[in-house]
Amino acid sequence: MKLVKRGLYGPPPPGPQTAWDSHATLLWTWFCTIMALAVIVIRIFGRLSRNGQLFREDRVMLLSIIPLMARMGLIHVVLIWGTNNVDLSVELSPEDIDHRIIGSKLVLGARIFYALLYVSRAGPCNESLAANNGVVSGQPSLPSPNS
Repeated sequence: MKLVKRGLYGPPPPGPQTAWDSHATLLWTWFCTIMALAVIVIRIFGRLSRNGQLFREDRVMLLSIIPLMARMGLIHVVLIWGTNNVDLSVELSPEDIDHRIIGSKLVLGARIFYALLYVSRAGPCNESLAANNGVVSGQPSLPSPNS
């Protein structure tokens, strides 16, 4: 067995990339975001056409569109402008440095919105747990012992 020596911080950062270099990643992230939005919209319209009303988890899913699109907006800028995780041996213009600083700050906002997307999963999870435990709308499904 051969051991591989590793550094403290891993490999060095990559060289600067242009917006065109991250074009494929940008297209892929937009595709995934639009597919997630389509699933939410189809679910909502299906529920409205079947029941004529929206349940709590449907409203939570509607609200999850806000962090979904906000995150995508931030990631779009990050992918076009880049971040400060770049090899500094290459000379960058002051404007490019400013764009990379803003991109690095927007990564934090994108991560916060990503965490909010996981909070939006709590609604459907709570409903499915309640259904599995025999509780519907807070009422037990079995008759009470007093009746």
